[in-house]
Amino acid sequence: MVLLILGAVWAAVLIPPALRARAEASPGDSIGHFHQQLNVLRRTGGYAPVPGRPASPAAGLAPPASVLPTWSPESMAKKRRRDILVTLLGIMGTSLLLGLLPAFRGLLVLHLVADVLCAGYVMLLLRFKRAAEIERARKVTRLRRETPPGVADLALRRAAAGR
Repeated sequence: MVLLILGAVWAAVLIPPALRARAEASPGDSIGHFHQQLNVLRRTGGYAPVPGRPASPAAGLAPPASVLPTWSPESMAKKRRRDILVTLLGIMGTSLLLGLLPAFRGLLVLHLVADVLCAGYVMLLLRFKRAAEIERARKVTRLRRETPPGVADLALRRAAAGR
């Protein structure tokens, strides 16, 4: 009897919000969804003028730089490499800690395999980094300085001294 009452209370608490969320997410209300998205854009980026507030001259032209995604292929690759390295380190630590327990001695073999994989992965990353540095050094050419080196250094020293 107590479980039945408890179940009824939980149903009374959980079912109405679930029904409301389902009704708001219905595909038949696309106009309402579109207006909701416009309101979110107004609040976050200021793309469209808000009634009662003067519009800036740049409103509606371009989103602010802070709103634009900054996912370049290089940053995605860096994140993927970091995730792989963290996963390997996690496997190494977990297998070592569990392998120290008498019941899980077999995990020490997994730990050794993870050690070898992690060492190989780090060596591969270092090799890629070295190859990228060599390629960059081969492709990038230094521009000549416009001012003689002594003049620029003297100007920097004077600016640092406050003269």
